[in-house]
Amino acid sequence: MPRKNEQEFLSQVLQGHSDAINMCCLLFKISQVLDDLIDKDRPVHDIDVVRSYWDALIYLPENSFYRRHEMSIRPLMAAALQDWMDATRLEKGHGHHGKHLAFVLRDQLTSIVIHCAGIIGGFDYMQGVSKDIRLHFHEDSLSDYMRELEV
Repeated sequence: MPRKNEQEFLSQVLQGHSDAINMCCLLFKISQVLDDLIDKDRPVHDIDVVRSYWDALIYLPENSFYRRHEMSIRPLMAAALQDWMDATRLEKGHGHHGKHLAFVLRDQLTSIVIHCAGIIGGFDYMQGVSKDIRLHFHEDSLSDYMRELEV
């Protein structure tokens, strides 16, 4: 579940559009379970895996914002998933440059939030909030990330 401040932030930058907020929260929840399964840094209970599949296969496709804008959102989801997969590979055995690339690639769901802001508020609105969206969701510093990888 996204942190409360994430939901509040999403409500602000997505202008209270509940279906867009719910869609983004679903994507965050699904991606967190996948990340925990692959990284094995946190135990994942069977019900969380099932719920994640339910979210992806049932709730996401029935979300009206997703349905209305699927043709532009789904390619961004595919790119974000591939970027995340590349990041998980680059973290291991590819030196500092690979780790730096992984840091950049690992959280591209942010682009979907920015895209949603553009759908809801138009180009000028998106230009006004995109920097804040990136700063909010990319709160980790590169140095902190590099230290985490060393552990």
